[in-house]
Amino acid sequence: MKDLGLLFNYLKQPRRIVLLTHVRPDGDAVGSALALKSYFEIKGHIADVIVPDDFPDFLNWMFQSDKAFNHQKNPKTCFAVLARAEVIFFLDFNALKRIENLGEDVKKLNRPYVSVMIDHHREPDYFTDYMLWNDKASSTAELVYDFIHMAGDADLINTEMAACIYAGMALDTGIFQFSNTTSRVHEIAAHLMQKGINIEQIHNNVYNQYGENRMRFVGFLLAEKMVVVAEHRAAYMSITMAEAEKYKLNNGDKEGIVNLPLAMRDVDMAVLFTEDRDKIKISFRSKGDVNVEFLARNFFNGGGHRNASGGSSKLSLEDTVKRFVEVLPEFTQQQNN
Repeated sequence: MKDLGLLFNYLKQPRRIVLLTHVRPDGDAVGSALALKSYFEIKGHIADVIVPDDFPDFLNWMFQSDKAFNHQKNPKTCFAVLARAEVIFFLDFNALKRIENLGEDVKKLNRPYVSVMIDHHREPDYFTDYMLWNDKASSTAELVYDFIHMAGDADLINTEMAACIYAGMALDTGIFQFSNTTSRVHEIAAHLMQKGINIEQIHNNVYNQYGENRMRFVGFLLAEKMVVVAEHRAAYMSITMAEAEKYKLNNGDKEGIVNLPLAMRDVDMAVLFTEDRDKIKISFRSKGDVNVEFLARNFFNGGGHRNASGGSSKLSLEDTVKRFVEVLPEFTQQQNN
């Protein structure tokens, strides 16, 4: 792995830079990409963001979010952008499989480019020239902040960049309440506040933009779909495509729902199963020392963090839930040991 100093030296000249996020990009991924886009443009580079598919509507307020290319909607345009890249940044993911079809396009590139990973997830694939990786970091946004500082450009962080970085950190720490919220996270947040960001507006943009249909859907899920497995201090819910259609859920309306059962004092793990066209998406969340990353990685083709991970299944929704219930005793025993 090359020293980052060589990268910073390479970036002293204007370059064509492309910034990629993982599928179903969240606030950390989008905030990190857009912050770096602004930073590189200030430095005189040409910087483009490509997302594999749609990101939640509640992130549309982020500066230049409308400039991001959507690979799912415009694959030919995205490949043309990739083909011109001199530097490609892989943000908030550490394996090409996390960008699905976009990863296949990356593999097809037949011209040399410099590759950089900035990420905080465990067990990365070592597929890039440079890495800024730390699984102890709260978020990729925190590492983006570090990257800009390491380049000696802290003074270039403006209000728009600061808002994107702050939002990325806030969303990945559960508004600074998860165990990944360190004293340094608060120090960075304080510095970003000095850049003139409006915290109240950011929180309103992220958390208070849902429609009535989403609120009624949450009520339906909690009343009709939540299952509590008391002996394992776990709760789970499932969403079918028909239910999502019935409630006319917009992109992002499912965000945060998985966390709701954790408000119960006797529940330490919450799981949400979401039916998609070709697979079941699974979100895992937990409190304290319950390591859902182990569950996601070993049983559901996923990974992530101790208290927040994702996975998937090619089984039906019913069979995926059944599989989860079957492995719960083994998982609980592993945690107890």
